[in-house]
Amino acid sequence: MEDNSITKITKIELPRLGELNFNSSDKPLGGINPNHLSFKIIGQQYFKLLIEHAGLQTSYRVLDVGCGTGRLALPLSNFFDKGNYRGLDNNKKYIDYCKSTYPKEFTFDHINVQHDEFNPNGNINPISIEFPYKNCSFDIVVALGLFNHFKLNWSAQYIRQISRVLKPRGIFFGTFILLNQLSMTYIESKKVKKPFRFQFKNSDGWSEYEDRPLLNNALPEQALRRVLIRSSLMIREPIRYGQWCDSKLALTGHDIIIAKKN
Repeated sequence: MEDNSITKITKIELPRLGELNFNSSDKPLGGINPNHLSFKIIGQQYFKLLIEHAGLQTSYRVLDVGCGTGRLALPLSNFFDKGNYRGLDNNKKYIDYCKSTYPKEFTFDHINVQHDEFNPNGNINPISIEFPYKNCSFDIVVALGLFNHFKLNWSAQYIRQISRVLKPRGIFFGTFILLNQLSMTYIESKKVKKPFRFQFKNSDGWSEYEDRPLLNNALPEQALRRVLIRSSLMIREPIRYGQWCDSKLALTGHDIIIAKKN
């Protein structure tokens, strides 16, 4: 019989996500390290999913929120015809790397939002962020590995901004770790798949580590559904629940929400 017991880890010695060195020995952590083998693989995987499930075209304007070190920018480098790409991130080190690495036609913007993991000295509160773009500017807005590092009210503000900058009928493509009846059963019975091990309840949902709750945070699906509806974003059902909770709909390790702006 499988032993599902887990010793609770209250502290973790891993560097803060914004402080990682870009060398081959660092853990990839969702594709942040551009020199790790998984970086190109993850980027290519999401590039294909955007074409297949979000209708990405060469003429589209794409915004990558939380672009990190450009795991999506890499496969898009030779993709566009009349379209273009913009990346937005709160970690200046990541943005500087992207500016020096990817095509000059790509634009990368730093926004100094405070986050304990990625930008602890930031001076913008996440609940009051405003994207530096005009209304209805983008055909697709992508957020990969962003919302699993957020509190619920931060997520709500980012989703409102995503809706604002999307064109009518534009597509939002985002990854999450969602709490629902199935995933809660997996968490409570300690059956969730690696690398996730949610062990601590918090005011929003569940986190993996007591001392660093934003390293990975699972958020309630129903609350996020309400936020999306209020932001005029209609989910293309079904949600593609991820491998982390052993879903038969899994496209990746995370849960994927695809929504169209009304």
